[in-house]
Order: sequence, then structure tokens, then C-alpha cells
Amino acid sequence: MKKMNWRKIRFSGYITALLLLILICLIPGGQECFRRLAWSLLPSPAPHQLTVFDEPGERGTAMGKKFKWEIRLLDKIYIRHFAPRKTFPDYQRKATRLFEEIPARWKDEVEGLARGSGVDTATLKLGNSFLDMGLNASGCRQIHADAENGFYHAHNLDWDNLGGVGNYLVTIVRSENRRERLRTVHITFPGLIGALDIINEKGIAMSFNQLGINRSGETHYPVFIAIRDIAENCKSFDEARVRIINIPKGMPFCIGLSSAAERRSSIFERVAGSENVFERPARDGIVCADNMEWGNRRTGDIDRIVRESKITGWHDIAALLRNKKILLDCNIYSVIFDYRNNAFYLASGTVPAALGEYRQFRLFD
Repeated sequence: MKKMNWRKIRFSGYITALLLLILICLIPGGQECFRRLAWSLLPSPAPHQLTVFDEPGERGTAMGKKFKWEIRLLDKIYIRHFAPRKTFPDYQRKATRLFEEIPARWKDEVEGLARGSGVDTATLKLGNSFLDMGLNASGCRQIHADAENGFYHAHNLDWDNLGGVGNYLVTIVRSENRRERLRTVHITFPGLIGALDIINEKGIAMSFNQLGINRSGETHYPVFIAIRDIAENCKSFDEARVRIINIPKGMPFCIGLSSAAERRSSIFERVAGSENVFERPARDGIVCADNMEWGNRRTGDIDRIVRESKITGWHDIAALLRNKKILLDCNIYSVIFDYRNNAFYLASGTVPAALGEYRQFRLFD
């Protein structure tokens, strides 16, 4: 009996797999079907949760230790691809200078993050300011609605899935702040000290949409960090409004601000090449945003769709966030803050996330 030639068998298997992948790519819609099949075979991950206190260095170290492998993975497959290898050190130096210019607590926190995770400090500083420097682009959708049964601040985070692993990295951070800062709950990813979505104990909530790329690369305060700083310190809509309007020069943005306690909401836009911030207040209790400058838009699908819908509870907001004319295919997570009912609802673990399950979490004890 002849011995089996395992080398030939392995080689034949590789060739067969390669031909199968080529065939999938040639079939219309094949790549999408394959991607969905692959994700369906993996367990749907729940978001990470971490409670931290306010001493910056200790906070950063705690997060770095808890998410050590996630931060190292992002360093290898994501952060280091922001810029060509030749210019990457220049951006690291620029990020390092930026963190010398802003309040020292943020530098201390990033350096603690580096100690805890074992990732280079300059790289993490770049990871916390790359969007401000114009090194990436993202989407996003926001819906704020004052309804009979609640005040809802909702956001779809639409990104490029963080090198393909974004499903597994969505993180809820609870800040039990001292030093007179307000308690907050925010959504982020390992390695980011700023917030993508945040709400404080007074019901002040903010979310970020990108509104173009910062072609000049000039920035004086990372927007994600500014959002977190505002939420930790502002007890009213007007306090937060003034802070947003005066965010130092930098990237274009679209920041949604709401106050559930005051039943107020606005969208603030700063377009590329301008230092001015335009405010668009809610009308009839509703305000929406995407990634288009409102004044130059040709269509208003998101605003029209929301205003034509009956909103009685958070389920209606979820239905809007997964509406095919609102939802983007790269939606990593979808969050709905419901401050009046001390809850928030977060969909994550699949892409697009808003088509999946919304898990309910408490806001504050």
C-alpha cells in the first residue's frame, strides 16, 4: 500500500481554496455573502465594560492593562497604517508636540495607557489624534428626538471597522469621577482616551460625526478628547454649547449636543477651512445629522424620514437607525441614550451593527 503524499494533498487543498476564493470574488455579491457567512460562524461578541476613577495616570494604566492585547493588535493592524512608513515618524513627533500643548492630564493618561499596554507612547498619542490630523475618514448618523415617553440621543458609528476587528473592540467606559468632575458613561475603543459618544450624570450627551478631512493637518485639541472634557465639566446645555463653539482650531466636525433634563438639542458644524461653528437647533423636538454640511446638502433624507415617523419609544429610534436609507454598511455600533429612563441601548458585534440586537444597560446607579 502506497504512503499518502501529504505535501501534494496540502498543495491541492491550497489551490482548491484559492480557486474557490477567486470564484467567490467573480460571482456578483459573492464577497458580501462570504463575509456574512464567515461572521455568522463566529460568536457575536458583547461590548467590553470598564469602570475607572479620575487620576489620569492610574486611569490610563488600568485601561492599558485590561485591553493589552487589543491595543497591541490595533497598533499592528491599524494605527501603523495611518501614514506611509517613511512619514509615520513625522506624525508621531507631531502628535507628541500636540500632547505637550494641551492640558497635562491627557498626556499623563496616554502615557499610563502606554505603560499598561506596552505600546509605544508616541504611537498612542498619534492614535488619539490621527483623525484631527486628516489621516482618516469616517461616516456616522445622529438622531435626537424629544418624544412622549423619553428623550432620545442616538448615534450610528460608521467607520472602516478598525482593520476588520471592530466588532470585538466596542467598549463602555464608566468614569466614577472625583475632583468635582461629573460621572460619565462613554463609548470608545481600546487605546482611545477620548469619547465617540458620551453622557454625563446631568443628562448632557454628545456624539461625533466627521464633516470632511482636515487637509491642512493643523490641530490644537483632539476632538474626541474635547468632547469627553466638556461632558465631565458641563452641567447644562448652555455651558456645553459655549465650549463646543470655542473648541480650538482643528478638524472639521459635526457634534450633536443634547440635554435630556432641559429637553434641548442642537447640531454644531465646523466645515473644512473654517474656524466658525454653525449651530442648528432642534425643530419640533427633532434634529438629525449625517456627514454632509447641512447648508450645502441637496437632499435631506435622514431628516425627512425621521420627521415622517412616529416616535413613541426607543424601539422606534432603533428602527430608524437601521432604515436602509440611513444605515451604512460599515456601521460598527449603534447607541441610544435614554436618560429619562436611566438606560442606554447598544448594538454591536456584527456589521452593520444596527441590524442586530440592542442590549440594554443602566446609565447611572
